[in-house]
Amino acid sequence: MAPVSTPEVQTPELEVNLVYTRLPGAATSLNVASGLARGLGARVTVHVALVIPYPLELKSPQVPVQFTEQQLLAMAGEQPVDTSIRIYLCRDLTETIRRVLKPDCVVIVGGRKRWWPTREYRLAAALRRDGHHVILSYAD
Repeated sequence: MAPVSTPEVQTPELEVNLVYTRLPGAATSLNVASGLARGLGARVTVHVALVIPYPLELKSPQVPVQFTEQQLLAMAGEQPVDTSIRIYLCRDLTETIRRVLKPDCVVIVGGRKRWWPTREYRLAAALRRDGHHVILSYAD
């Protein structure tokens, strides 16, 4: 009798999403995401929403995309986990991030601790309302 083999079950790859909002503190947030991903056996995806003000064309960011990409690739190269970067040119940070995240995912939002609600705090609150598991990482 031939041995019966069970089909290999493909488990979806776990992903830790990092929302990049500002370069200062990005390294700290990336280290937090990397540590969490390493512990979970996951990969890190960095989502960068470059907000373009309305007087400018959507394809004309104030900071060149290549500069942002080079800075983040340098930081990602130092991480011990697989890290990918996705850059979006948009008008609204919150709406863009809400559209690109998969349902019910792990998200890290980096920011600075303030006594008033920052845009990062408001983004984290909106993502929690959408059902995501959000960690607000302070880089102060």
